[in-house]
Amino acid sequence: MTAPSRLVVISPVRNEEKNIGATLSSVIAQTARPVRWVIVDDGSIDRTAEIAESHAAQHPWISVLRLSDRGYYDLMFGGEIKAFYEGLRTIRDVDFAFLGKLDGDVSFGPTYYEDLLQRFNALPRLGIAGGGCYYLSGGRMVYEPAYELHVRGAARLYRRACWDDIGGVIPGLGWDAVDCYKARMLGWQTRTFEDIRFIHHVVTWTKGGLLHGRKRSGRIEYLMGTHPLFFASKVLREIGRRPYLLRAYCVTVGYLQSAFRGEKRVCDPYLLRYIRREQLDRLLKRRAGSRDRMRERGGRY
Repeated sequence: MTAPSRLVVISPVRNEEKNIGATLSSVIAQTARPVRWVIVDDGSIDRTAEIAESHAAQHPWISVLRLSDRGYYDLMFGGEIKAFYEGLRTIRDVDFAFLGKLDGDVSFGPTYYEDLLQRFNALPRLGIAGGGCYYLSGGRMVYEPAYELHVRGAARLYRRACWDDIGGVIPGLGWDAVDCYKARMLGWQTRTFEDIRFIHHVVTWTKGGLLHGRKRSGRIEYLMGTHPLFFASKVLREIGRRPYLLRAYCVTVGYLQSAFRGEKRVCDPYLLRYIRREQLDRLLKRRAGSRDRMRERGGRY
């Protein structure tokens, strides 16, 4: 078994009875296993905690922390990352070099962590990284497209130096976007490696219902201060995705509700300016790319 490079992993989970077995099997089979894996049961009302505890009893490097049931699944206000921090507090005694955040509804091959750690070793300024997110459809793996500099929150790793540099993540919604922007602002690299695959057994944004998920997405865009033009381009993309118009409507409603409530942005002015500047750069590159493709086809832009 390959040395784990002092990797610790925290998994906030809730009501994952159907999926957590695959996650447990995946991590236990790793060629670069974590030195500590804390599974934080966030008030599950099914057998999630019992399943995790049965595996922890056989593997001393796995522990389970049970939190009380708050009576609802805190999707809109960042309950997931709050549970993550509860788990992180239990490993203050561990001198780790890499920190993983792992959901309880994913699975991957036995070299997932080893492959990611090799990328970190090859790229000294790589601060946050994860594999490509896939889901199963009709028995085959389908890739969920994502901006390559964004790292999926479901199965990611942080270099400890980067984690300390960015001051950890915000304890609320938008944590897994804001941290990547801040890392890049401070000179770190963030990357998704499509060739290092993991399967998300619950399609992104569908917990609590797809349309509710799109409202969360809109709220995130407001909270982190997304540039209005970038947000408008996102809404336009949503119009062409099923269920047509409803997705775009829900993203817009989520954004406007936060705006009308006057919710406080989660980024300081320096980070806000960086985010908007990068988003405008992406829009300009996208426009230039579209123009180039039109020219290649002999058309007019």
